[in-house]
Amino acid sequence: MVLSTTIQSPIRRFNSVLLCGLALSIGWGIRGNFGHEYGAAFAGCLAAIVIALLSGRADWRARVLYFAFFGAIGWGFGGSISYMQVISYTQSGHGLSQWYGYVGLFYIGFLWAALGGAGTALAAVADQKRLIQLFKPILVLFGVWFIQDLIEDPVVDWIQSGIVFDHTWSRHKSPLYWLDADYLAALFALLAMALYDLVDRNEKNRLYLPIFGAMGAVLGWGIQSLLKVFGLDQKLASSLTYPLGDPTYINPETGTVAFDPHNFLNNWPQWFGDYPQHIGWILGLLIGLVVYFRRFGKFRDGASLIVYMAVGWLLFFLAFPVLGSVFFANAGGLRMTPPRSDDWAGITGVFIGAVLWFRQNKLLPVAVASILSGTIGGLGFSGIQWVKQLLMIPGNPRILSGKGFLPETDEFKTITDNWADWQHQNWHSFLEQSYGFVNGVAIVVALGFLATRIPVHVDQHESASTGRKWTLGVATVFVWLAIPYVNLVKNVEEWGKQLNPAVWTRVVDHQETSAALWDVPYFGRLPGIDFLHMTPTGWFNVTWLLLLLVFILLIRRHAREPLSIIPMSWLGRGQLIFLVLLWLMVVGNFERALVDWSPQRLLTEWVITVNAILATLLVLTVPREREEFAIHLPESFGLFYRQAWMRAALAVAISGVLFLVTNRLVYNYPANEKPGNAIHTRFGLEADWRAKPNLKNALHK
Repeated sequence: MVLSTTIQSPIRRFNSVLLCGLALSIGWGIRGNFGHEYGAAFAGCLAAIVIALLSGRADWRARVLYFAFFGAIGWGFGGSISYMQVISYTQSGHGLSQWYGYVGLFYIGFLWAALGGAGTALAAVADQKRLIQLFKPILVLFGVWFIQDLIEDPVVDWIQSGIVFDHTWSRHKSPLYWLDADYLAALFALLAMALYDLVDRNEKNRLYLPIFGAMGAVLGWGIQSLLKVFGLDQKLASSLTYPLGDPTYINPETGTVAFDPHNFLNNWPQWFGDYPQHIGWILGLLIGLVVYFRRFGKFRDGASLIVYMAVGWLLFFLAFPVLGSVFFANAGGLRMTPPRSDDWAGITGVFIGAVLWFRQNKLLPVAVASILSGTIGGLGFSGIQWVKQLLMIPGNPRILSGKGFLPETDEFKTITDNWADWQHQNWHSFLEQSYGFVNGVAIVVALGFLATRIPVHVDQHESASTGRKWTLGVATVFVWLAIPYVNLVKNVEEWGKQLNPAVWTRVVDHQETSAALWDVPYFGRLPGIDFLHMTPTGWFNVTWLLLLLVFILLIRRHAREPLSIIPMSWLGRGQLIFLVLLWLMVVGNFERALVDWSPQRLLTEWVITVNAILATLLVLTVPREREEFAIHLPESFGLFYRQAWMRAALAVAISGVLFLVTNRLVYNYPANEKPGNAIHTRFGLEADWRAKPNLKNALHK
């Protein structure tokens, strides 16, 4: 219930801030174990559910599943950005690299929280019709991404049969490898929206599509042929290409050139070098298709949002690490963490594309919330790393060395021995969980700002809206089954590595091992039957499919006749959704860690469990069924938008210098400290891109 009073929004209460911070802290701690986009999506999903419940707004609570759905997607994007090397920059002792590291962490944290805030705020601001419409193109996108995952390896094998590569240490040997980035996901997103647009429009001009594509391919082939005839093809290629390394780098131990220049990768996809004769017509084909959709495409139902984000990904990726780096090759290019992934550039484009779309579609409040959330998230990532370094001062060997203590002296050994346990704590888990808490605060601030400034939505009840009914069902499956599955399925591989190999593996070709084949009970070993078996992952997948079928049946039944176990109020439903997801993932995370347990895991798994217990108490007691607070509708969000950008700029400018100066005052890094494998620098003679590049015939860094 919302009344025009002076009572503050319930989101701003201390317990509300604590609960949302805990939700994202728990999720972020678990995300650290599962990693990447899927882990981040879980963390964002938890926080989005909590925000809807804490808002006190009946309209937001009725959208709790939409909050969970879009919040999870928004937070997932940042999971593709590489950041471990940036963390290492801040503790390298190299002044410029340290400053760059703090600014880089702010930037990564900004992008991560900005997109997470945007997804959560979209569910709060957009009208019900727009949210429902978005589900169709998003589901098409998920389907196309699933197909991409299935066909990518077979396509690579078809392009270059016999190649030996994997998705970890030899991934750069794939012909589709390009700066270790997820560009294929952006391309397939555009493909998905192209297919959606064709089906949605169902117009006769669809017949023009192959014509545009063919014309583009012929034109591209012709241009490449002409360049070759006039001897300009190699000159053009040379002007647009740079090596991902320093050909002049001298090995300090041998005094000779360290690397063969021909062994460097470059800034283009691997297949460009393997099959240069096909570049022209393939690029022409793609340009022809782009021209067609630019002329005829309509991209309705929110498909244009995905187009904006995917195009933004590709444009910024091309503009910075690919082409822009040509002019800065002597400094390692316009790359954040060479030799690691350049997804940061693509995610920058995703953020800019989303903000442009919000502005064009009268959703400026979403952009404001995104920037507010991003600013706090940026301060959180860089700031918690700074705090972590301050906490690691006692007994720190580098500080002692900087003060003149020699490692072989008794005093040095006594101090370091006394503080050895402190130094060897799981400080990265502290960083993950604390940064997650700050991200939760970011969502509180951003959505708390909107809660009292946007009008109350009058949404149709699910019983009166077919669109709302099926989208709520999809969101339920997404939250309770899809998010846990994409994370917990990784447990099977971990169990296989740590548990009895006689049970979990089998020998293939007398040398290599593969996943074991477990027989179907009773029938798997009947006479003459040798095919009723599956790998451990197969059994896991079948089990999850059975759960999916049960969920579909229950959702259909609930749509006809409500199930008694489902609370009548949306507050109660949201609490149930939160608790099931929370404890499913907490237990699953513990199962993952248990097979390789050590006391250091207490800082992660035990703290996560304790926080989950506290979050359970808070989520059941803090939100109230009836809340009263004031809503004041501003005339425009334009001023808020400009102020948000100015605050973000000030935050990164001040924090970068503050963190650098205070860190160097405390640590007093030894001037003669030699860089090692544990120390990474972005600049200087021993910068990673110079001393530790990715090489064609070596493992990926």
